[in-house]
Amino acid sequence: MLLFISSLYGYSAADERSAAGGEKDITLGAPTTLKIMIVPNGSQLTWGLSPQDPEMVTGYEIVRSDRASGPFDIVATVPKGVSEYIDTTASKEIIYYYKISAKAGNIYSEYSNTVTGER
Repeated sequence: MLLFISSLYGYSAADERSAAGGEKDITLGAPTTLKIMIVPNGSQLTWGLSPQDPEMVTGYEIVRSDRASGPFDIVATVPKGVSEYIDTTASKEIIYYYKISAKAGNIYSEYSNTVTGER
């Protein structure tokens, strides 16, 4: 009966665990408007920062694949506040698919939109 009454007031065991352990549920907004431009030394990616940058975001993870369906491999991680990266490891004449997620420690946002480019 106590659990039922507690539930009426919005209390749950998960709330107690988060409060007691000092952990909070964190939801990060994804980076926005990912764009690609081919430059002489690689593929230049630019994006809009997560709405939680710089308060919670610790960095951004950039992933790449040579197939739209993946698998995607990590190309780089950049610090919070950075909204540009040049992938100098992209091979010429191969089409790549890129997307980015924001991260806060080991918590990740949804991915950004996917962009495609051939160096």
